[in-house]
Amino acid sequence: MMFWNMLRIEQQKLLKRTILRVELIIIGVGVLVLNTLFFAISRMDGSNPAAAQLEQTLVWPMGLVQSVGLAAGPSLGGILIVILVGAVVAQEYTWRTLQLWLSRGVPRGTFLAAKFAALLLPALLLVLTPLLLGGLVTAVFSQILLGHIPVDTVEWGRLVATTLATAYSLLPYAGLAFFLAVATRSVIVAVGGGLAYILLLEGIAVQLLTFAGGIWAEIGRYIPAGLAQGMLSIGTTTTVEVGGQAAPPIQYLEPGAAALGIALYSVAFIALSIAIFRRQDLGG
Repeated sequence: MMFWNMLRIEQQKLLKRTILRVELIIIGVGVLVLNTLFFAISRMDGSNPAAAQLEQTLVWPMGLVQSVGLAAGPSLGGILIVILVGAVVAQEYTWRTLQLWLSRGVPRGTFLAAKFAALLLPALLLVLTPLLLGGLVTAVFSQILLGHIPVDTVEWGRLVATTLATAYSLLPYAGLAFFLAVATRSVIVAVGGGLAYILLLEGIAVQLLTFAGGIWAEIGRYIPAGLAQGMLSIGTTTTVEVGGQAAPPIQYLEPGAAALGIALYSVAFIALSIAIFRRQDLGG
């Protein structure tokens, strides 16, 4: 009962935070701008085969899927969830709300578990926002390009599954920022460390290691970005290019194995956070 009461209170607090509202605006505006930009590009040369392919991503059902993809862990969604979690959790130390809860007899493990669980709702909102706004703008583009909105071509069950899987792909990034915030009690370190991981390690280092081949190339399959690709792309193969040279293709894990990997990352970060938090001196 204590856990659920805390979860409800923490969710209410999060929904009132300005940072969450700002991030929802950012990702909402982002999906509108990107879709509008791609639409403008596709209309520049309608006879170009590439333009025709681009148009397919701007109409239903592909437009819905592409819009949700912006919120995935390896994309803008990962960046935003790191900023949100790092800031919200680390600020608890500054505001001394941790001490208030613990003084009321709340176990430390219960407090952190409820704190992390409360972050699931903002993660889902970060995915639903581009889905709804992207769905709206691509519905308009569908009417313009096709003369109708092909509602009957949308696999609604699969779209729901993709939406939930996209939100699920954010968990390792949330877990990383959560762990850094608890371990360092610093907003700068939690947010900066999380962003450095996404932009430098996943964005650059892993792609360069792909060219080394062998076991080094396998790393990309097992980091959160690779697991998200496997889960959301149904085990597809991706080729990385650097300087115009293609690296050996990466065969991502199957969805089930990838989902398990994401769960292991998330649980590990939460467990480490709880272990550290139980030994922290919160006095003074």
